[in-house]
Amino acid sequence: MVNVVFLEAYSGYDQYQQGNEVKIPLESLITYCIYKYCTPELVSLKLVTSKLYDDKESTVVNLNNENLQFLNAEEVPWQVASCIYPVVMFEDTIITGLCAVARHICKYKAAAPNSHEHEEGLLGFRKSCLQAPNEVSIWTKFCEVDIIKTVKAILESTDLKEVPKNLVRFENHLKKPVRVHNVYKIAREIKKESVKSETKNEDNVDSSEHKRQKHDSNSRVPKTRKWKSNKNKELEIDSSTKIEDLNINHQFAEGPFLTLADLVLLPSYHIIIQSFGETKFESLLPLTYKWYKNIISIAEVQILIESLNKLDVKILTTDNVIVPATEDVSLYKCDPKRHNPKKRLFTKEDDIENALSSITEQMELNVDKNEFESAFNWNDIPDGANPTAGHLPDERVMRKSQQLENLALAVMEIAKEGDLIVDFCSGSGHLGILLAHLLPKCTVILLENKEQSLHRARLRVHEMGLKNVYFFQCNLDFYVGKFDVGVALHACGIASDLVLEQCLRANAKFVLCPCCYGSLHATDRLVYPRSNRFGSVPIEQYLCIGHAADQTHEEHPLAVRGARCMAVIDSDRARLAEEFGYKVTLSRLKPLTCTPKNNLLVGVPT
Repeated sequence: MVNVVFLEAYSGYDQYQQGNEVKIPLESLITYCIYKYCTPELVSLKLVTSKLYDDKESTVVNLNNENLQFLNAEEVPWQVASCIYPVVMFEDTIITGLCAVARHICKYKAAAPNSHEHEEGLLGFRKSCLQAPNEVSIWTKFCEVDIIKTVKAILESTDLKEVPKNLVRFENHLKKPVRVHNVYKIAREIKKESVKSETKNEDNVDSSEHKRQKHDSNSRVPKTRKWKSNKNKELEIDSSTKIEDLNINHQFAEGPFLTLADLVLLPSYHIIIQSFGETKFESLLPLTYKWYKNIISIAEVQILIESLNKLDVKILTTDNVIVPATEDVSLYKCDPKRHNPKKRLFTKEDDIENALSSITEQMELNVDKNEFESAFNWNDIPDGANPTAGHLPDERVMRKSQQLENLALAVMEIAKEGDLIVDFCSGSGHLGILLAHLLPKCTVILLENKEQSLHRARLRVHEMGLKNVYFFQCNLDFYVGKFDVGVALHACGIASDLVLEQCLRANAKFVLCPCCYGSLHATDRLVYPRSNRFGSVPIEQYLCIGHAADQTHEEHPLAVRGARCMAVIDSDRARLAEEFGYKVTLSRLKPLTCTPKNNLLVGVPT
């Protein structure tokens, strides 16, 4: 069984032999620490010597007596080389992204669980710790992106004037109520242990007093009767009690149990605390320092601390450092303080009309007639690639089949033998598996960040016996390889723009059917409007058009205007591709009733 973790290294085997030291980026250090803590017997570890060396971002780790295996970049499988490290190659599945790789290692943990872990292990209740991708989870993004950026910025600094805001965000998180599944049950268990401890102490006192009195007077002292009903009442916690009144503290990052999140954060915070100096750090961020001391006091963590203490960390000048103000919320997405109705965008009639008036004729792309004609019979398509084999209602099966047929025909029109096709945001693989069946001489990658969805796709592919399909569990931006055709059916909101960005980067053909226009928003990577042609449209009006584009439901009185708003947003996407030298057509799926979001963008580099 192939089950290998690949880590990026900035030094090779020769340098390691000379001084037992290896230069690695922070992501590799964190993954190595998790690997060392879990000691998985069925997972091997390999270091890939990178040609992209960044001395500012590297950490020098002393790894005495470690039997490390080094590879040159040329020796790495193409699937692994197509992704950002760290990467797992598990049979025909590629897993990339720090948290996803860490989760995979935890599943093969050989070391015995310790008393601080949840009863289900480091991954916690239902194995859900850091399961949500960073695109949708504030917590995963903090552990996988935000804190990494903060450490790298600190490593490049010498004088610090202000505590990085991400550190303050975590400090605020630790003082907020714990929000975990079965929080009331956990509160009862904690109270039960507390009462048990108090009772034991009382019994010890009573026993000592009894022995003393018996010794003094040699008389019998009746034992104090303990009423069971009173004890049960003491343990009761009403579910109407506010979470903040349960007295459950963040002993660890996600609550009362040690989880994978603590181990992911530990190396970063070790470097940060050494940079500040422990005394200074404790004075600035006392709850974070207490959390750190809790973790390093665990016996099983000591093996990591021994390695981390060998890091060469430079001390920062923090004489006049200040703690900036940040939003006083936890890092839980469900924190009620995070929901502010005043920040929501509402579309009003006048606002929509004013926004549309800013769109000139030269901006919009003509919506062409869909000329694709059916070239296959669904009765000939095997169950694994056929929606009729699932458990969908008949009406849904028909609509899903029509959607897949439109996109498959568009891909078959532009793909050629030997092409590598990537089905971005593939879900359980309906489109990608169909393409793999219809185009057996092409290779298809199903790229999806949800573990369970990809697992279902993998089972279907194996049942069909397809040999031209690979599985990539990762976010869009973790895939950096070349490909020939990119496809996406109903990639939500900004995901459609990220897919388009990937296709433009690789100079690949694309077939896109976007979705969820109303959820568009600017990010640190995406700026709206997307094209120069639409550059004069203010962002507020652009997003207003995006919201109106979601008013396309069947028999909705505003559906006609909603369709035009969809065309406006997709015209902007098309104009961006034209700036990269593409010929782009905008058409609509047929029949239009197969989905309210029925625009089809097809782009071919000229």
